[in-house]
Amino acid sequence: MPASEDDLRRECWDAALHAHGTAHIFQKRAVALRRKNDMLSYVGFAVPLVIGALAGTFGQADLWVVVITVGSVITAVQLVVSLWSVIKQWPGELAFASASTTANESLAMRFAGLGANPPSTLKELRTQFEKLQVEDSGRRHMDNDKGVTEKERRRGMRHALRKYQRACAACQQVPTSMETTSTCGVCSQF
Repeated sequence: MPASEDDLRRECWDAALHAHGTAHIFQKRAVALRRKNDMLSYVGFAVPLVIGALAGTFGQADLWVVVITVGSVITAVQLVVSLWSVIKQWPGELAFASASTTANESLAMRFAGLGANPPSTLKELRTQFEKLQVEDSGRRHMDNDKGVTEKERRRGMRHALRKYQRACAACQQVPTSMETTSTCGVCSQF
């Protein structure tokens, strides 16, 4: 356990950095999952609606065989993707990613706030830090069960280093963008 106020404040900033990086990872996942779920919903409604609208408008047209064939192929693909989304639990994963983003951002803000404006006594600082650590530990256990990849970790690290304007431990550079390079295996190559 850090002994001095400066050590505890440094630990707060480190914890804020890691929580912010994790929030970024799950925010990216949530965006991707939301886009997939939206596309599934759109195709699931659009194809039958378009076929129904065409049937109501044009009745018995010569192109019906083509329209029905194309619609059937799209519907078959949509059913396969829908099955895949059920197997991979996209709606549940989206809910988890959204909740994790919110929880980790909250932790990052509270750790940063504690590091920037510590209470007047070392004892109170230590108490508040330990409470946040307990919450952070629980959140990390849940997040680690979701199979965060090394590539995602590097992206999250770069995002957090950029936000808090800190130098990477490996390359000693403070990232100014999210552009990846091939030079650092800690904050790049994603």
